[in-house]
Amino acid sequence: MSGFLSPLHIEEIPGDNCRWRLLEPCIYRLGSPDGTEWVDVPTSFVTDFGSIPQLFWNLPGLSPFGKLRRAYVVHDKLYVAPVVRTATSARAIDRAEADRILLEAAEVLGANWLNRRIIYRGVRVGGWMAWNGHRKAQAEKAAREAGCV
Repeated sequence: MSGFLSPLHIEEIPGDNCRWRLLEPCIYRLGSPDGTEWVDVPTSFVTDFGSIPQLFWNLPGLSPFGKLRRAYVVHDKLYVAPVVRTATSARAIDRAEADRILLEAAEVLGANWLNRRIIYRGVRVGGWMAWNGHRKAQAEKAAREAGCV
């Protein structure tokens, strides 16, 4: 089974109780704790943890502030920068793989089968909005940098 190689060290962003900044990198290995692929979430990365509607926060195991925070951070990072690294290279992933990594990370952190499935179905149904928003922002940034805008 995969594994997290670091604890989560975060701080709340002043004036914004729904967004947090990483104080240290968060590393998640795919497949096993000594697997050859990983997701590296850098220091200063900003997350809202799970974008779970507040209505559902009180349901057991679904709060974005519970034990699954590291899984949500990894998933947020993959939506912003969909890249999995190895010692010598990196590869782009699609949204479906990012969502499967969330499912795997939730299992590693001890989420039960039902909660994992609810979270996974939620990101499969509603995650396209965030995914497309990040792709659009990246395209606009690239166009600005190329002098096209």
